[in-house]
Amino acid sequence: MAETKSVITESKPVVVFDPFIRYIVTIIVSLLLAQIVCVFGIVANVINIKLFRKLGYQDGVNVTLTALAINDLGALLSELAFLNSGNPFISELDVVVSKVATGMISGYSQEYFVRVSSAVTTFAALERCLCVTRPLKVKSMITTKKAVMVNLCLFLIYLAYLYVQFSYVYMDWTFLPERNRTVFMVFFTKMRTVMFPISYYVTEIIVPYLTFLILIVCSAILFVKLKSKSKWRQSLSSSKDQLSSLTSKDRKTAMLFMTASIMCVVFLLPAHLLFTTAIFRRELALDGALSDLSLMISSITNFLKVLNSSLTIFIYYTMSTKYRNEFQLMVGRCRQWLGGQLEYTTSDI
Repeated sequence: MAETKSVITESKPVVVFDPFIRYIVTIIVSLLLAQIVCVFGIVANVINIKLFRKLGYQDGVNVTLTALAINDLGALLSELAFLNSGNPFISELDVVVSKVATGMISGYSQEYFVRVSSAVTTFAALERCLCVTRPLKVKSMITTKKAVMVNLCLFLIYLAYLYVQFSYVYMDWTFLPERNRTVFMVFFTKMRTVMFPISYYVTEIIVPYLTFLILIVCSAILFVKLKSKSKWRQSLSSSKDQLSSLTSKDRKTAMLFMTASIMCVVFLLPAHLLFTTAIFRRELALDGALSDLSLMISSITNFLKVLNSSLTIFIYYTMSTKYRNEFQLMVGRCRQWLGGQLEYTTSDI
């Protein structure tokens, strides 16, 4: 029996805002700011991976931070492809692969890496939270090998997100008479009516909001515990200062992951709130009366996702002494290399 299929077509929503305004917002946010930050973030995360490898994996902290950097790198590369798929300067007539197809592949890939990144951040925040509240028990439980296994499992488990999204979608070549050419297009299958509710309630509501809840709770616990321990250390006599310094690394690590958790919630939550609002307010859907507003807000929330994957280098540089020292050594070596290259070029002239 032949399978029923339907091609994804562009809807024609009611125009609420001046198209020129939406065009300018798209150009500035998506094609200028987002792509600049994307390129910066890609370079920054390559540096992060290199430096964490240089610092070594004596404990699970650098393992988790490396996994986070890999996720952020994948998210930024996917987002860069997604932004270019929506580039208004690239005509649909000039491509053999539908912009919807490239946008869907790159968009879902970016969402996969962002969600794994959130899960990794949640694991790290939860582990740091337990370290602060139950230090003796957790330190013996979370080893480097276990950290590797947990992060690897998160990568594999979240592949289910991609499976659900693509379970009712397939891509194939089809001839378009209006273009007089064969184009790679996206099609929906009959399974969409079955899988979409699962995809929505599980991957778009339960998992993301549960992740944000855990991050908020862990950040609050870390803040309260670190503040109380800070007051306790101030009350210690000078003879116990050495005992206080023994926990300095744990305090700094907890502060680092607390900051990363807060940044994750602040930058990623708006996109999920917009999606959830569009479900209950149909006018904000892509074919709704306020679709122009939704698209402009969406370009801003996508930019926030890019910021979340790009700004971690500043957190690490500010809050980790070892990272900062290794970063400065790397910059020094780069300056020496560039100086040598310039001197060699000048001598040739």
